[in-house]
Amino acid sequence: MKKKKVIIYLYNRLFDPLIQSNFWLYIKDFLEDENNPYQFHLITYENPEFPLTVGQNELVEQWKKQGLEWTPLTWHPGKELKNKIYDLLDGFRTVAKLRLKGYNHVVTLGSVAGTFAYMFALPLRLKLYLYQYEPHSEYAIDNKMWSEDGLQYKISHFLEEKAALYAKTVASGTIFMQERVKDIWKSKADFIRIPTVANDKKFIFNEKEREETRKRLGIRDDQWVLYYPGKFGDLYYREEFAYMYKWLKEEEPRFHMLIVTPHKDEEVIELFEKAGVPREDYIIEHSDYDNIHKYHFAADFAIISVPQGPSKKFISNIKVGEYLCAGLPFLINKGVSEDYIYATEKNVGVVVDGFTEDEIRKAASKIRAYLEQDRDALRKHCREVGLEYRGFEVLNKKFKEAMLSLTSNNERE
Repeated sequence: MKKKKVIIYLYNRLFDPLIQSNFWLYIKDFLEDENNPYQFHLITYENPEFPLTVGQNELVEQWKKQGLEWTPLTWHPGKELKNKIYDLLDGFRTVAKLRLKGYNHVVTLGSVAGTFAYMFALPLRLKLYLYQYEPHSEYAIDNKMWSEDGLQYKISHFLEEKAALYAKTVASGTIFMQERVKDIWKSKADFIRIPTVANDKKFIFNEKEREETRKRLGIRDDQWVLYYPGKFGDLYYREEFAYMYKWLKEEEPRFHMLIVTPHKDEEVIELFEKAGVPREDYIIEHSDYDNIHKYHFAADFAIISVPQGPSKKFISNIKVGEYLCAGLPFLINKGVSEDYIYATEKNVGVVVDGFTEDEIRKAASKIRAYLEQDRDALRKHCREVGLEYRGFEVLNKKFKEAMLSLTSNNERE
């Protein structure tokens, strides 16, 4: 059987946790299949500050033996336009060479890679599949990172729409994005609803690891651990997060905050000091993706720290799936993805209308009600919802459907 040649174009490092915990699950499944119908050539942008480890090099060699080809490009750091142009040109040269070798399909992750690939696909006549397509330009407006009158926003937003109109296949996590692409923009692309997948096998609750982690961190049995693995600022709350915890802690003294973050301790401590939260009331940890599940198991209730905004209904946060598969209910803002709807309808979370004092104080009793339930039954229920909503087996079928849509000979009208 002649394999269909497909370029995988990622504007990330190969071993970025965003890739390994999400998109790469699907690709590994294809590589492990003896009847894999695709020849993949991967393009990534590697950061010299994060060289591959011995274990990562071994994985790459394994994937190459399974048929993967890989061109690692060097990422140009910084937000300056010239650096993006360097990356764009490097990508175009690489894709053009592959086009001459018979590659005529390209798969991307996220709207930045998607718009880059659109600029390659149009002149090179490549069929384009936009996976996890979301309006990142609009996120930047909602989070006051860009100005709506700014050139960066106007160019990015224009290209995001053009990419969706050109693509043969578009996959995104919400019905809201489907309505935007199909009903408003009138794209002829096949739209397949694929929420961000969770690595559900990694997040199977383990009581022993919970006990060991809580003991190491000095967490008492009578403390209820609120959990946030993530960043502060940009697309996420910053000062508001610290005040959110302050108000919850005042309502329920048994709450204790566990933060796992790439930020330096001093930066996090400064945020909480400004909010008047004592240092003994929270824990700061740092972890790679390989060990992050242990912190999930140590926790009791999780936080989604995404502010509200018109664009946030389009987001599909990977943390929600990981929380649920680990058995954790979560706090989330109204209007964020379809996750806030699942939280209410499936009884797996607490929804607030902003991280305001009134909303957060009212939420404390609802969080307490979850934590007073039978813990094993609650974990089981959350995981069942997580597997149905974000589980690999369910979503892998949809990803394969999207790949068939991309590589089929059926042309759009």
